[in-house]
Amino acid sequence: MDGLFECTDSDGLIYRINPSVKLIIAFAAGMSAFAVKSVAGALFIAVLTILAAALSGLGRKALSMALLLAKISTLLFLIQLLCAGGGNVIFRAGPLRITDEGVFFSLLMVAKLIAASLPLMLALSATKRGDLANSLVQNCRLPYKYAFALTATLKFIPALAGEMAQIMEAQRARGVDFDVRNPLKKAALVAPLCLPLMLSCVRRTENSAIAAQLRGFELRRRDSGYKKYPIGIKDASAAALSAVALVFAFML
Repeated sequence: MDGLFECTDSDGLIYRINPSVKLIIAFAAGMSAFAVKSVAGALFIAVLTILAAALSGLGRKALSMALLLAKISTLLFLIQLLCAGGGNVIFRAGPLRITDEGVFFSLLMVAKLIAASLPLMLALSATKRGDLANSLVQNCRLPYKYAFALTATLKFIPALAGEMAQIMEAQRARGVDFDVRNPLKKAALVAPLCLPLMLSCVRRTENSAIAAQLRGFELRRRDSGYKKYPIGIKDASAAALSAVALVFAFML
């Protein structure tokens, strides 16, 4: 996940779209993914997202995100496969059974999860947190407190992941071996590290709150930002296309 969600400077199409419109398009794509009723439809949305990312120079990052989502979805697939009932039994081992409807339902859920999450992850990785907060305040009239809370949460996730990696490296230097195949043993090794991670999180939150207060956080208003985020023709066209795609997804 190193650098996967960091926004780098670029002049690609996705980078030039208004941050608020970009977020709306991502949500529309996610709703379209949940609206389609076939695996092929969900995969089509995912492929379309990767192609759009490739046009903006984000093809490799989009593929890495899709691979990460596929790994996360593996557990969901197995749970759905074993819990879904109905249909013809194609495999049985004691009380466990796998049906054809269970396989289709599990594949559909995994495909929908990837197709719905990928646009949002891509939009957030191509948007600077400050631009996203200011755009939500100016264009969507969202109170700055809520916009700040949203962007601070998004900023803290990779920061905490990096903090956790540093803690694990420190434990490895002391002889702890985290490269075990048994997931229960690995969970038992990682669980004690949650306490120093929580303490670090509290310390970071306190420092951020003090820094925000010193910069006049309570005085921020919608017109306080120097940079403006107008919605142009290309933003409106992209939003209209996503709306049309959403309507087609519900009709199919």
